[in-house]
Amino acid sequence: MQPSYRRLSILAGFVLMLIVLVGNGLLIRHELSVQIANRNEVAHTRQIFTELGQTESLIKDAETGQRGFLYTEDPRYLADYQRAIRQVQPSIDRLAQLTGDNPREQLQVAQLRSLATAKLAELARTISLYHSGHPEGAKALVKSDQGLLLMNDLRGLVEEMGREVSSLAATQLIDYQKSVKVTTASVYVANLIAVLGLLLLCYAILRQIELRERHARQMAEREQWFRATLTSLGDAVMATDGRGRVTFLNPVAEDLIGLDLASAKGRPIHDVFRIFNESTRLPIENPIEKVLESGRIVGLANHTVLEKTDGTMVPIEDSAAPMRDSRGKIVGVVLVFRDATLERQSQELLRKSEKLAASARLAATVAHEINNPLEAIGNLIYILAGMADLPPSAYEHLALAEQELERVSHITRQTLGFYRESREPDQVEIATLVDSVLNIFSNKFKSKNIAVERDFHECPPVRGLAGELRQVVANLVNNAADAVHEGGSIRIRVACVESVEGKVAQLSVADDGPGIPPSLRDRIFEPFFTTKKDVGTGLGLWVTKEIVDRHNGRIEVHSWSENGSRSENGASGATFKVYLPLAPEHQASPRLTSPL
Repeated sequence: MQPSYRRLSILAGFVLMLIVLVGNGLLIRHELSVQIANRNEVAHTRQIFTELGQTESLIKDAETGQRGFLYTEDPRYLADYQRAIRQVQPSIDRLAQLTGDNPREQLQVAQLRSLATAKLAELARTISLYHSGHPEGAKALVKSDQGLLLMNDLRGLVEEMGREVSSLAATQLIDYQKSVKVTTASVYVANLIAVLGLLLLCYAILRQIELRERHARQMAEREQWFRATLTSLGDAVMATDGRGRVTFLNPVAEDLIGLDLASAKGRPIHDVFRIFNESTRLPIENPIEKVLESGRIVGLANHTVLEKTDGTMVPIEDSAAPMRDSRGKIVGVVLVFRDATLERQSQELLRKSEKLAASARLAATVAHEINNPLEAIGNLIYILAGMADLPPSAYEHLALAEQELERVSHITRQTLGFYRESREPDQVEIATLVDSVLNIFSNKFKSKNIAVERDFHECPPVRGLAGELRQVVANLVNNAADAVHEGGSIRIRVACVESVEGKVAQLSVADDGPGIPPSLRDRIFEPFFTTKKDVGTGLGLWVTKEIVDRHNGRIEVHSWSENGSRSENGASGATFKVYLPLAPEHQASPRLTSPL
């Protein structure tokens, strides 16, 4: 309302100033025309006054020439007479023409013409008497009062006409001066109004400029604040105009789409934001186009993926909403979306974790159920071994069966131990733990004729959970045994080395198997992912990495299968290296061994 009032006020001021200036211009024009008319009338009156004087002067010249001739009898005086009488009538004619618009002056001119004619006739009779030989008669006529009376009447008439003309001229001069004053005042007033108007206009313009600059600064500050806010958001933000053309992208959106704002600005939304169904890879309707059609908030469909400019697909989630002006008209759409890759991975990991927990509970249950019949079988073997009538070969078989039964029992107890083991950490000797694990897999080594090389160096103990660390070693040794071929070899090394974490215990398990393909290197620690077609569960390496991470250690994998080269010790295949921090009391100065 206030801006409209200001505009109306400025417009009204302009109109008022225009009316005043136009009216003043018309007034000045009128006064100028009055001045011109007065000036012409004054000139006209002066011309009449001049002609009156000229007429009177010519009559006087004629009378002077007539008397000079009579008294001197010199013909030269007649030249002035002749010239005067030739010019009197034309002069009176000019007076008649100049006074044609004034009836009174016309009457006076007629009287002047009559008196001038009578006077010239009187002068002509005296000269005629002189030429006819009656000089005394001519002089007598001159001495009579006839010529004097005519001349007095003529002078009186001329004086009267002169007074009237002078009075008229004075009046016209007064009107002219008055008009000049009015014109001058009008000019001053017009200039004053123009100056005031310009000052007011200048003030209004400067005020408007100041307000506009202030509003522009405020809008720039708001825009900068909104841009900074949108830029700092963790979600991707995209905005379009009412035609669905891109107007804004924040850095997160630029990164997800693969285009910067300069490249995307002004382009149709379907060229920049290409989305598909995650399962079918078929294009789906763009939510911004839906918003422009319906005018409502629209959410993205489930299982939506965004195609980046490099062709990769990124799962996304979120919604689009209309932007409206003060009149409720849709002027654009804002789309807020985010990369749902981590959420999808978390959901998948949660499902795998649930499967893993169920597997662990099932394994513990199976181990518990197997343990009872194993004890019964052990008792039977003990009874059989105590019989006296058994052949020697039976005792050997029973001893072997007892050993195998003990190994199975050890495995079940270890399985139950993994599930129910105490959570209190203790000092663990890695070399001793490795030996215990190797004993468990001794039969497997024999069945595949696997050569196991031990390279144990002096190494202080680490602090951790013995059961979990035993599971780490068991998983790595079991994988190495599965990876090598018949007659293969496994090299296990334990040493204390200097690492980026400081002094740590290093456990290295290397095999001469086929190695790990580069395409699978980044996935081997995922749950339920396995390279073993028939015997693998996909949990061993995942559990191994989880345990190592909980012990503040790290695990590395090296493979020499990609180019057929060999490791530093001359072996091909894969090597897993586990680095575990030493117990705090052994961090001071343990003997270090060069890492391999």
